[in-house]
Amino acid sequence: MTHSRISAAALIAAAVLLLTACGGDDQSDSSPAALRRAAEEAVYAMQAAKGDPGDLDGVPPDLIAPEGRQVCRMLDEGQAVDDAIAYLRLGFNLKETGALIGAAPALCPQHQGTIDAWVASLG
Repeated sequence: MTHSRISAAALIAAAVLLLTACGGDDQSDSSPAALRRAAEEAVYAMQAAKGDPGDLDGVPPDLIAPEGRQVCRMLDEGQAVDDAIAYLRLGFNLKETGALIGAAPALCPQHQGTIDAWVASLG
């Protein structure tokens, strides 16, 4: 999956949600909270794809946001960045893991400092 396809997928998902909110399918959740969540996930997907274009080639776009949310939950629970990395490494290679961790502040900006400090500790 290329950077442009992931970015396009994120933008399409956000556009579909916005169109739905403007009078589309009554069965979808078009609440402000759902729209905010969709926008955050689109930004997260674009942030994760910003690194080397090939970093997320093998990752289906529909897995990107749920994995980012899991990283945020782990950090919210007080787990270390290393724990989140160990979790991601169960299903992702090193480059994919780096992209997903690096973009996490798009979903949980309260952990920007924690992630920045972890990156700085690498040298």
